[in-house]
Amino acid sequence: MNYKKNDGSTGVRAVERALDVLLCFNWNEKELTLTDISEKLGLAKSTVSRMLATLEMADFVYRDPKTNMYRLGSNIYYLGQIAKASMDLRNVAYPIMQELNNVTQETINLYLLDNLDRVCFEQIESPHTLKQVVKIGDRFPLWDGATGRVLLANLDEALWYDMIKELKPLTESTITDPIKFIESLKETKALGYAVSIGEKNYDIGCVAAPIFESTGKVKGCISISGPRFRIPQNTDQYAHLVVEAAKKISNQLGFFR
Repeated sequence: MNYKKNDGSTGVRAVERALDVLLCFNWNEKELTLTDISEKLGLAKSTVSRMLATLEMADFVYRDPKTNMYRLGSNIYYLGQIAKASMDLRNVAYPIMQELNNVTQETINLYLLDNLDRVCFEQIESPHTLKQVVKIGDRFPLWDGATGRVLLANLDEALWYDMIKELKPLTESTITDPIKFIESLKETKALGYAVSIGEKNYDIGCVAAPIFESTGKVKGCISISGPRFRIPQNTDQYAHLVVEAAKKISNQLGFFR
């Protein structure tokens, strides 16, 4: 299931099974039968039925008397609203950004998607004298650079073609050819991250990965950026680090792929 226990911990089995029942529900399966849940968990229907009855009494699941289908109950919604209200993106992301900054010694930026722009929401600067920085609140279009591309790649593909009209050369490395631009978006979506070396600013390199909210929609991105002479030619290590950081933030916002 989607929750993890620390190594060596001893959980209460009944509680673990109840959590397993709740985690059977997802965005694509909002209603399930007793048989569905039993098959998902590999447990006898009689065992699952007793757990569902207990969860139903506590309003954690609801059974439709006409269809006998189960769905998550009102107390799950109530607790979800409390959790949502307590989730401040900056508080969630900042310690993860700090860890990334400590490992790479480069500037770490957090961007939020705002219509067809990206806005710098938080930043931890590199300790080096020569570094890449932007102002918090600065706004940029989605068609340029790794941070824009990684957001656009996770939006509706119709927007990709609309954005072609906005392309213009910022440096000799800026992608302005429509075919190459669309190919770069497809590659970014497949890889789960984007790399730009000198596309927006000739002297800057950047690696970025998307952050998703609980609904599965892209919310923003996190990036590692710095002078291109320090950004490694082989960006696999930075790509791995930034993807893992983005996953941690997304998971804490309630997103599980």
